[in-house]
Amino acid sequence: MHEPINYKSINLEQLRDQSTNHHSKIPFQHQIEAFEALSKTFKFGSEKPGSGILVLPTGAGKTFTATRWLSDHVIPKNIKILWLAPSFYLLEQAFATFEKSARDIPEPKKTLNIRCVSSSPSHAEASSIQLTDDIVIITIQTAISNLHPDGTDIYGKKFETAFRKFIDSCNKTGLFVVVDEAHHSPAYGCKNLLIGEKDSALGLRGLLPGLNLLGLTATPTHNDKARRGWLLKIFEHGIIYEAKKDILILQKVLAKPKYIEVSTHIKVEVDDEVYDKLVKQHQDLPEKIIEILAKDNGRNNFIVDTYVSNKKTYGKTIIFADRWFQCVYIKEKLLEKGIRVDAIYSHIDANPGSAEARNKRTQSDNQRIMEEFRDGKLDVLINVRMLTEGVDVPNVQTVFITRQTTSSILMTQMIGRALRGEKVGGSSEANIVLFFDEWQRIIDFIKLEPEPREIIEPDEPYTRGYSPLEYISIRLVEELSKSIESGGDYQIEYKKICPIGWYKTEIVYADTDNKHESMEAFTEFIMVYEHTKDKIDAFIKFILSANLLDEWSKQYLDDKWMQPQVEQWIDEYFDSKADDIGQKLQSDLIKIVRHIAQNPDKYAPPYHSFEERELYDLDKIAEQAIQLTGYEKHEYLNEKFLDSRTLWKTFYKTLMRFETAVDAASRNIFYRKKNVIDPISSVITISLVNPKDDRELNEVQKEEVKKRDKYACLCCGVNTKGKLEIDHIKPVSMGGETSIENSQTLCVTCNRCKVQNEIDFRCNTTKLSIPKNLDLSFTSEGEKAIKALTRVVNFFYHCKAVSKIDWEVYTYTYNIYLYPSNNPEWLLQYKAELLKLIKNKLGCHAEYINVSTIK
Repeated sequence: MHEPINYKSINLEQLRDQSTNHHSKIPFQHQIEAFEALSKTFKFGSEKPGSGILVLPTGAGKTFTATRWLSDHVIPKNIKILWLAPSFYLLEQAFATFEKSARDIPEPKKTLNIRCVSSSPSHAEASSIQLTDDIVIITIQTAISNLHPDGTDIYGKKFETAFRKFIDSCNKTGLFVVVDEAHHSPAYGCKNLLIGEKDSALGLRGLLPGLNLLGLTATPTHNDKARRGWLLKIFEHGIIYEAKKDILILQKVLAKPKYIEVSTHIKVEVDDEVYDKLVKQHQDLPEKIIEILAKDNGRNNFIVDTYVSNKKTYGKTIIFADRWFQCVYIKEKLLEKGIRVDAIYSHIDANPGSAEARNKRTQSDNQRIMEEFRDGKLDVLINVRMLTEGVDVPNVQTVFITRQTTSSILMTQMIGRALRGEKVGGSSEANIVLFFDEWQRIIDFIKLEPEPREIIEPDEPYTRGYSPLEYISIRLVEELSKSIESGGDYQIEYKKICPIGWYKTEIVYADTDNKHESMEAFTEFIMVYEHTKDKIDAFIKFILSANLLDEWSKQYLDDKWMQPQVEQWIDEYFDSKADDIGQKLQSDLIKIVRHIAQNPDKYAPPYHSFEERELYDLDKIAEQAIQLTGYEKHEYLNEKFLDSRTLWKTFYKTLMRFETAVDAASRNIFYRKKNVIDPISSVITISLVNPKDDRELNEVQKEEVKKRDKYACLCCGVNTKGKLEIDHIKPVSMGGETSIENSQTLCVTCNRCKVQNEIDFRCNTTKLSIPKNLDLSFTSEGEKAIKALTRVVNFFYHCKAVSKIDWEVYTYTYNIYLYPSNNPEWLLQYKAELLKLIKNKLGCHAEYINVSTIK
């Protein structure tokens, strides 16, 4: 649990008086060179503003470099700063670094107001932004949703967000924009945020012609030519300075990373809901799963033993844990082994006398422990993500990353703590120990070291999930397991399950739930088989020529929205049973479409052929093996398995699996069965039950709202207890509170139609001063006419205007009765459109519509 990092007003005069003996951090040569390049590019007062990219590898201090230069050259001029980052983790690092750099800001600047904004409960809400803020540090997703919001207020007027007011005010002060992880900038949403050219949705450069724009990244190049072109269009001066990683390693500024993977041997199974969140929605592990893993003491003991048995190799180590109680447990076990260890974590609000209260940490506790670790009094420091925030921890030889993640940004932040070289008080080589569990379903965790034969170009996004050869291995072992479990009844067709190649997609994903907010680019692979190649090619050809909706370009996709579309494509282009290998067809098609849609030039993902596939015909080996006796057969298969010129070891991992696969192929030849018992191992099964949202009412409060609203949708009146949702009347994005008073009960359909508008359906009188245009999209074909009309009319009046609607059977007349003070004439002008809706879309007969108010 993080302590809130949301806003700070710093009295610079007082800070200078307290820091008379303060010595600023001395920058390295590469940072001094970066300062000079920045000053050459950004010349304030000139006709053309600056726009370029600063490239520093992970661990080389790009945040420090940028904030130090901004503190010296931008803040003293009273130019506002907008710091954009694709993840809330990076916001906290920037916030902490600006705070540290504040004492170096020259006079006459007297105060510095810094605000950290995201949807994380630890940060300020976008609605809290003030015109007096000097620095706004905000996630790209929050900035996108607040620059041109779609919502209207209770009066039906376009809502102007606090963020937009701040941006408009910068026409007077000037604005310097920094984009962290700038290689994401060509992505649809970020590109439009920065340089959007539509009159209705101008980007920051269009709104502020004098804008200066700096990109920060460790990966400046891009394999996608179109995206590379967009980078140069956004950052017009291109790369203004680059420090090379290999040179910084030679200069001993950075340590050389050594990745060590360690299996916990814990088997974990997730249900469909969790799996969809991880794979389809590309979210990181849910908090419930993290908590279960953190509480597993057998797993924690394994982490302890891993350090103790390699103490000399690992030396001074940081362990990244996930919960305070996990920190305490690992600490106690390491103390029992004679290890000098302590733990730091955030403040915990707890009941007096509880375990949480006894073990809580204050800020002074954490500072003391950090000093002890820096001074060499401790060998191991355990923490809950606190050290991802740019904390200066020299002399670290090893980091333990105790669980897998789908977040490349979080992974990079943790690894960065160990990459300090000898000149910075670190070491020449850094051990990155990665603990991984055995997940029963394929989950696309971050891969740090590609397989040797995998085609990966340098300086591109992380690979999410598995390399092509790993996918082949997984598929072969999965099919082998099915054959074993069926006692040999299930016949393996190797040519069908061994791919002929793969497409390589690159996609930007956003996780926009209320706990985590991030935007990351990933490389993902689509496996192609003999019987699917022509079908996938035909599908790609169709997508390239199709007029795709803008929705497919966005970083965040609504699973409910895209599901029917993908199912339709599968029906049209594929055999849903034969072609859905590994149950990945839907997600594969989504990746292909998103790759094409997110690319400005709309081109297909590159295809790589598995040219050595013909060497891996298992039936040929089986035909040779069945002619040999027991020991001869074993020696023959062992030789094949260990042959360094082949990939059998890569595919099957163990000789026993390979031998079992050959036996299965032999059974196909002889049409005979063989029973093989697979050892049984324990599996943790995890379901996601009622995930908590920090910005939702609790269940008791939700029940109170439903009871108050008589268990009915306040908009259309439908009474469906199981399908009612609790809606914020005034959305959180507009500054609305999560409270019973600001909540109302809506059905799923009405809640979806309301989107980010402020509409109070508890109110019977419109607050609009002029009528809106009638929107008939709030209906679906075949819906009951009275229910659909009630929804349409209530949205039209921006309140619960409808008292009742009745139908005169003999005259085919619909009578709409409005509450007083709602002008019937507003609606009567749309009588023809309403009759057409009832007849054509709702399938009901209607000749007349009357609109009046009740007395």
